[in-house]
Amino acid sequence: MKRYTLLILITLFSLACKAQQNANDWIEQANAAYNMGNYDSAKIVYEKILSTDMESVPLYFNLGNTYYKMHEYPMAIYYYEKALKLDPSNEEVRTNLAIANHAIVDKIEPVPQSFIVKFWCNTRALLSGDQWAWCSIAFFALLLVSAFLFLRSRKIGVRKLGFFAGVVILLVFGLSVIFAAQQKYASENQDQAIIMEPTVTVKSSPNTASVDLFVLHEGTKVTVLESSDGWNKVRIANGSVGWLEVDKMLSF
Repeated sequence: MKRYTLLILITLFSLACKAQQNANDWIEQANAAYNMGNYDSAKIVYEKILSTDMESVPLYFNLGNTYYKMHEYPMAIYYYEKALKLDPSNEEVRTNLAIANHAIVDKIEPVPQSFIVKFWCNTRALLSGDQWAWCSIAFFALLLVSAFLFLRSRKIGVRKLGFFAGVVILLVFGLSVIFAAQQKYASENQDQAIIMEPTVTVKSSPNTASVDLFVLHEGTKVTVLESSDGWNKVRIANGSVGWLEVDKMLSF
C-alpha cells in the first residue's frame, strides 16, 4: 500500500513540474511575441496560460499591455484591474491603468471621500493581502515578545516597555489582520465589472421597457450591487445607480 501511495505522489509531483515547465515555456513564448510586436500571437498564448487556472500580477499585467497595444482598451482595463485585485500596491499597474482610462470615452468624477476613508484605503493599498498576512504573523511574534518581557522581567522599566509596546503592537496587529482580510475578500469577490459594449443605456429597473437613466461607454468600471434575472444593479464612480444587462459587462 505504501509503495502505491509513493508512486501516486511521485506521479502527481512529476505532472505538476511538467505543467509548471509548460507554463514557463508559454510565458517566454508570449513575451517574445509581445517584444516582436506580434500582439495577436502574444494574446493567444497569454490566454492559453490563463486557461490552466494560473493567475499572477505579471500575467494579467502583460495581457493588459497586449490588449492596450491592440487598442482594445476595455479588455486592457479589465486585466489591469484584475492585476490590482491581486496587488493593489503595484504602481506600474496603476500607471498603465490610468493611461488606459484616458483612452476611453467616459471621464467620471468619483464621489469625494472623507480624509479618514481615503487614509484607510490608501494605507490598506500599500500591501497585498498576502503581504498584510505576513505582517500579521510578524506583529503577533513581536506581541509575544512584549508579553514575555512584561510577565517575566523583574525590572520595572522593562515591564513598562513590554506593556506599552504590547499595546501599540496589538493595535497594529489588529489593523494588519483587518487589512489582510479585506484584501482577501476584495480579491475573491467579483463585485466589479467593465462595460464591454460600445454604448449601453442604464435603466431604472431590470426591464428593457423601463426609464433610461444615463449612458455609459465601453471600458467604464462599475460596481455590481445586486443581480436579478440577467440584470445587474450597478453604481458608477459618481454615485449614480441603475440597471444593466449582465451580458453588457465583464465581471472581475
